[in-house]
Amino acid sequence: MINQGKCPHCGKTMLHARVEKVAGMVEEDSKARCLSFSCIHCKAILGVQLDARSRRRPKTKDPATGA
Repeated sequence: MINQGKCPHCGKTMLHARVEKVAGMVEEDSKARCLSFSCIHCKAILGVQLDARSRRRPKTKDPATGA
């Protein structure tokens, strides 16, 4: 039998989860690509983790210093 959990927010059985790409922010600056997992019934966020499969973000030049 499949192990089925329940959403801690709405209490419905979780057979599926919504997975979305989100940006990880540090001090108002995007630093990492992450994945967000949420309930398909009530859309409550169940967890967020770093996306290990994403490609590294290219370094951008600082317009103030030009470096």
